[in-house]
Amino acid sequence: MKSSSYKHLIISISSIVGIIVLYEVFALVNKNDMFFPSFIDIIKGIGNIISNKGILLLLKTLLKILIVIGVSFIISLLICFINYVFKYNVDIVNPIIFIIKAVPFAIVSVYLYILLFETKEIIPYIVSFLVIFPIVYDGVKHGLSINRDIIDELSLIDGSKRMKYEKVYLPLALSPMLITFMQSLSLGIKVMVMSEYICGVSKSIGEIINDAKLTLDFTLILGWLILLVLIIVIFDLILGILKKKLDY
Repeated sequence: MKSSSYKHLIISISSIVGIIVLYEVFALVNKNDMFFPSFIDIIKGIGNIISNKGILLLLKTLLKILIVIGVSFIISLLICFINYVFKYNVDIVNPIIFIIKAVPFAIVSVYLYILLFETKEIIPYIVSFLVIFPIVYDGVKHGLSINRDIIDELSLIDGSKRMKYEKVYLPLALSPMLITFMQSLSLGIKVMVMSEYICGVSKSIGEIINDAKLTLDFTLILGWLILLVLIIVIFDLILGILKKKLDY
């Protein structure tokens, strides 16, 4: 198992090194430092981003996403509870969820930008919610859908309902919800930054990328690109580890 893991790691690292080498060759052939800065210059650009409070902006973005995910979980749990009480409520909710999934978030961002120009700071929250909420809702619904056979078996076992919820129901429900949370974080970063960029939200990563586009600062743009990709990769690695640990 360890040998196989090392092989996968070596192949992954080799792939990343290959991409960097190909980019360097492409940059040398084009000989255009403005549009194709060297990889060393990009690394320096990442250093400048970090030294210029870029980490604070990243943390601010993550906080926004956490707020959106938290609200999505609360609303999803509420809907699932209502579905449990009123069985036909699901027929109302499912078409709404389908419509939310189908709506292109870029178009929604532009529409809301025109509609809510005076309060455009709230637009990334709305757009991120529209993208993340259906994922969270599916995860919560899956987490709360306990197999009927397990319920029947538990009814035959001695023990209080509280004990059964703590030892069985809660672990079974938390596994898919935890996976959903990590998936939402990765997707939320991309959606939040894109929405900030489209709407020109002040003091955000999207605004910095927009300004870099106007000044043709491709070193800054690629620096932010690599930083965001690294964060998403880290979340995906954590997600993969969680799936293995939880046998999901």
